[in-house]
Amino acid sequence: MSNSPHSATQPTSPKSAGKAEAQVLAALFAELFNRSGAAKYGLEPGEWVRILAGIGAKYLPPDAGQEQALELYRTLRVEELALARGCAAGNEAAWQDFLLRYREKLYDAAGAIAREDSAARELADSLYADLYGTATRDGERVSKLNFYMGRGSLEGWLRTVLAQEYVNRYRRGKRLVSLEEKEETGVQFVAPA
Repeated sequence: MSNSPHSATQPTSPKSAGKAEAQVLAALFAELFNRSGAAKYGLEPGEWVRILAGIGAKYLPPDAGQEQALELYRTLRVEELALARGCAAGNEAAWQDFLLRYREKLYDAAGAIAREDSAARELADSLYADLYGTATRDGERVSKLNFYMGRGSLEGWLRTVLAQEYVNRYRRGKRLVSLEEKEETGVQFVAPA
């Protein structure tokens, strides 16, 4: 495989891209690849093009013009996107950088959300497992970091994911407590038919 993003399949977004537009996008993708530092996280140029094309497919309307596409790609936080995708792929250098930059910030955010030290640690640690990709689907690692699209800061995205995980845990706990409380008060549950 060539190390030039120009040799990779060009994105289908915008769908109306002609040869000249595709060349402009290819040049921009190559520039963004170099600027992102993606190579140090084990990302290949072709993979980078697929990541950017996926972002374009998600956020650009089907009739988007070249200027709209260029604006989207130029505003991405490509360094953070490369870091997130490198981590999702299990790259050790990416994880070292991630932990150096975000570990303390995540524990602080978890503490602000949970307001209890052990619950905060448990919340942050469970998020690390989801980010690392300890779960698998069809033999592939599943990492929440694959859902980061580079449109906002990675730190802000992580805080949002952390807050949502806290809400999900609260809801699960509330359902369990509610059922236990109903059992204690003598409520009989109807068996499913």
